[in-house]
Amino acid sequence: MNPSSSAHRVSRALRPWRRACALLTAPLLACAPEDVPEAPSTPLATQEAALPSGGWSVLMANGGAPIRSIVRRSDGLLLGGASTGHGITVWVSRDNGASWSVHGTVASNPNVDFGDVNMRAIPGTRTVFCAFREFSGGQWRVTVTRSDNNGDSWVYDSTVAGPTTRFVGAPFLFQRANGDLQVYYDSELLAAQRGYPGHQWIAMQGRRGTTGAWTEYGTVAVSWDKRAGALNRDGMPTVVQLGGDRLMVVVEGVEAFATGGAHANVINAVQSWDGGRTWDESLRRTVYQSRIDPGSGRRYNAYVPSAIRVGNGPVGVAFCTDENKAGAPDAASAPVDQRFCHVGYVSTTTSFEAWSGASPVWTATSRNYTPGLFERAANDVIAVIDGLGSHRVLKR
Repeated sequence: MNPSSSAHRVSRALRPWRRACALLTAPLLACAPEDVPEAPSTPLATQEAALPSGGWSVLMANGGAPIRSIVRRSDGLLLGGASTGHGITVWVSRDNGASWSVHGTVASNPNVDFGDVNMRAIPGTRTVFCAFREFSGGQWRVTVTRSDNNGDSWVYDSTVAGPTTRFVGAPFLFQRANGDLQVYYDSELLAAQRGYPGHQWIAMQGRRGTTGAWTEYGTVAVSWDKRAGALNRDGMPTVVQLGGDRLMVVVEGVEAFATGGAHANVINAVQSWDGGRTWDESLRRTVYQSRIDPGSGRRYNAYVPSAIRVGNGPVGVAFCTDENKAGAPDAASAPVDQRFCHVGYVSTTTSFEAWSGASPVWTATSRNYTPGLFERAANDVIAVIDGLGSHRVLKR
């Protein structure tokens, strides 16, 4: 069975934050196209041109590989995971990402749907954590497993969130400068608990050091657009360290206010000065939003971002986009394998609040998903792209 195709059949069926309008409750029915307020005419510092030529070359043309998340083991090998639907496969690379082979499994259960696999290796140890979302019996969980032998075998570590009938998923593991392990994840539950049913926020929980309960920080609401009537459906967080306890989280979202009667996918970022305990709304930025289609009046989509700090310098973000598509944009709720998708890249420029225009990473095919970035050495970056049936690895 091909791990990629099975994983994405599950992902499309189960990931409710892709269906923002369909899931909104009665007070939020303004999501219907004819009722949604148009976006305020605020000038934006993002470029709305089609992707120009880029600077990536193919390292691996096709084959199996991790989806989105890659770590380096203590012995130098690269490690990552991918959902197979009812299991999670571990992949290893012995040639710095040029090829990959199966290296066991994290979990397997015919009664559970697994997805959103993310790993974090703890420096100076042989410990690797693997977080993922589970769906079974109508309920969602964010689960963490642990390996103490570089990913050769795995044991259950903890449940971060759930079980709950409201969606929680897409975890991202991050280790703060003081050594605390944190988990950032999508949470319809947190938004509903704080009075916004039908919305989805990014939640963060952490533990002191790398063991113990996920209660060191409480449950932090990382960021949301607080303007009246704004729609918040944030997901797929990645976190980068800008220096010390200054962090940036980059997320997929939807337009807070509709363009042309629809909420397109956009990419946002916000920063923290205190290791994730609080988030500075004055530094909230739109990382990238695609151009507007003149025929339909709707905005093309930018989604599933992956962010890293490159060479201890700028932050780079790879993402999916349909802005090179002829005709109207895809619906933000469309199944992944029915969406037109090229992969683009943007980076910070003069500051961590200023972003470049987009350049292409991959435009040779139009069915792609979940790019993942990894810096093999200073300024040596690879991108792993899920081709919905196989994978490809590119180098920059």
